[in-house]
Amino acid sequence: MPTTHYRFGEFKLLPIERLLFRRGSEVALTARAFALLVAFVERAGQLVAKDDLLKRVWAGVVVEENNLAVQVGTLRKLLGSEAITTIPGFGYRFALPVLDVADGSTAELTLAGRGNLPQRLPALIGREVELAEAATLLSNHPAVTLCGGPGVGKTRLAQALALRLREDFADGAWWVDLTLLRDLEPVSAAVARVLGLQDAHGESESLAMLVSRLAPLSLLLVLDNAEHCAADVAELVAALVRDTKRVSLLVTSQVPLHAQGERVHRLEPLPLADALRLLAARSGDMGHEKADKAAEICEALDCNPLAIELAAARLDALGVDGLAARLHQRLTLLAPGDARRASRQNALTSALSWSHELLAERERRVLRRLAVFPGSFSLEGAALVLADAELPAADAVAAVLTLVERSLVSVDRGEQQRRFRLLETMRLFALDKLAEAGETALAQARHGAGLGWLLDDAYEESWRLPHSAWNARYEPELPGLWAALAWGQAHDLASAAALFGASAPLWMPRAPQARPHALALAARLSDEATAAAIPAPVIARFWWACARCHSVIHPGLAREAAGRASQLYRALGDQRGEYLALVELAFNWRVDGPEARATLAAARRLESPGWPAAVLERGMTTEAVLHLTSGRHEEARRCYREALEICERGGFVAGVVRARLNLADQARAAGELALAVQLGEALLANPGDAGDLVCLATVIGNLIGALIAHGRLDRAREVALDCPRRLGWLNLEDQLWVSLDALALLHLHAGRAAMAARLAGVADREFEAHGQTQRQPNEAADRAKLAAGLAAHLSSRDVDRLEQEGRRMSLPDAMRAAFELA
Repeated sequence: MPTTHYRFGEFKLLPIERLLFRRGSEVALTARAFALLVAFVERAGQLVAKDDLLKRVWAGVVVEENNLAVQVGTLRKLLGSEAITTIPGFGYRFALPVLDVADGSTAELTLAGRGNLPQRLPALIGREVELAEAATLLSNHPAVTLCGGPGVGKTRLAQALALRLREDFADGAWWVDLTLLRDLEPVSAAVARVLGLQDAHGESESLAMLVSRLAPLSLLLVLDNAEHCAADVAELVAALVRDTKRVSLLVTSQVPLHAQGERVHRLEPLPLADALRLLAARSGDMGHEKADKAAEICEALDCNPLAIELAAARLDALGVDGLAARLHQRLTLLAPGDARRASRQNALTSALSWSHELLAERERRVLRRLAVFPGSFSLEGAALVLADAELPAADAVAAVLTLVERSLVSVDRGEQQRRFRLLETMRLFALDKLAEAGETALAQARHGAGLGWLLDDAYEESWRLPHSAWNARYEPELPGLWAALAWGQAHDLASAAALFGASAPLWMPRAPQARPHALALAARLSDEATAAAIPAPVIARFWWACARCHSVIHPGLAREAAGRASQLYRALGDQRGEYLALVELAFNWRVDGPEARATLAAARRLESPGWPAAVLERGMTTEAVLHLTSGRHEEARRCYREALEICERGGFVAGVVRARLNLADQARAAGELALAVQLGEALLANPGDAGDLVCLATVIGNLIGALIAHGRLDRAREVALDCPRRLGWLNLEDQLWVSLDALALLHLHAGRAAMAARLAGVADREFEAHGQTQRQPNEAADRAKLAAGLAAHLSSRDVDRLEQEGRRMSLPDAMRAAFELA
């Protein structure tokens, strides 16, 4: 069922959830005042009679009229004296401009498959033969280049082909748009960035290192718009063809690469019959009597798919006859010129310019400013970015909808909510217009600020809204978040710090993607003089977010960040913030001890039972961890069960999943191995819909260990061999280093004692490097069993030598070796 929330001034109102926020902070209102505010906002700008308000807010209760005046006065104190106008003798009018934002169904979003391809695309009109031919070529050759002129449909055909073939590749299909290359950025660096192959400081790898990392993978790599960097792309393609076995490359370019191993498949303009089908599909059935004019239009456009789509957008306004007459005057396609120039500098510029010139100035301004969105956007997000003193939010939304009608902005009609986007060719054109207007820096700053405002509200909502509703509303903002964080790091440190903290609930299930931002920002904000220039609440939330980002994966960094956050929150008098920071600090000791106990006790003194489940769950889980690591199994089980009940009552799905996997881990530590396996298998079959890679990796690692302890080695091996498919090779080293002891046991039982000893050395090194000098009970049990097994098969000298060899292995090499179990 659709839900609506409203924005007016600095406020955001969620009627169904009964929440009011002011720039990310929840505002407390009595039930009567809240109901009155909803009544006003729903009829903003209209006269609302006093009797109507009394019937709605005091339904079935006889009250005096001065009760209404008292509540109106309360709202005026909060919103400003001019927010509500009195119409003497009649009633009131809500005078603030209101933007209402409707969401679609709040059903849980499902995660995309491996890779970054779009989930759905408009139907591909024509090209059936070319699609089949290209698929055959790609199955027989490591690299295929789709060649053709501008707008001929290379990108669209590549998308269709990649979607068709992605399930044939164990590590999915990855799309790299080369028009988005940063200044002087090598193509290999852009590929590494898209795949997430960057080091802890966000630095991309060299071509040789990239090829080495991709060598064991099975994936389809699509390089789109290669003509302006053909030489670099040719070098990358040649290296991957030469040095990998299961990486296939699909390239779109106006010119061949002339790279070793490349096969070229040229695309010509559409046949006239397909061009007519495309025109009809995009504009509606024009009837048989217009067929001749439609053919004239398609032929005048050389049956170019993109030009036809742009022309179809004008049929409503101009009609077939008017469009046919105007095409020769206004849409003169340029010769390709230097084919190696950027694609936005070719023949399509004329087509796009023609559409742009038909816009009013307001729509032109909105179109170019929308170019700062790298992905889709909501009307609410667009309003926050676009609105200013000259363009009120309502007018900005109206302009966006006008651009939708003109087919210059596309609509994503998903099941969750309706969102909008500029297709990439149009976005590149709009970026040029933004630069010509001298507004690029301003628009980027407004994008960061608008997204920050949106996510300030999202942060507070995340503690109270059901996870499914919250996730459906905000997950689509992720592409814009990563872009805004990158821009903020380079141009506005305070904005980046605020955005990183506010967005923590959004990126938390994807902490590995957020970690480079956390490290880069922390390196600069550790300087006290730099941090002093940023508001203390922003810095406090930033350090808490860093702690959550590093939690489990790097306990040492998490403790350092949580300590900073707790001190700042204490100074601010923010008890909930201090509680969350202290709990994170205690949790990341990872084992019971005086420091962890004292920290948790300090947090518990601040705890309020009225806090949301998402807050209280973290405290209960931390207490359980400390009980577990000191052998108090009944107390640990009680805490985990309480956390589960709290999360189920509060609809906190991610907390439910965590509580279930913790109960499985506790069962193994208590020696209840059959129960641990049963719970772990149930979680593996249905890991929940929290969308958390860290949770899934923990489920898998715990189950492997429980199966080994239970003597079910064949099943443990099956689960381990399935890890690359479930998590993807690119996530294994970040998520499963903690399970290296268990994986080493599988090698030991298979008669590979030398490899087991090397993996033991890697595991010891990684625990130390991540600030966890003492293993938790189940991990410690695996390590003790591994040590005993190694001593039974190898001399102590050989064990020491092999473990030292392991300490010198790179983590990627170690993870590849660990999963060679077949």
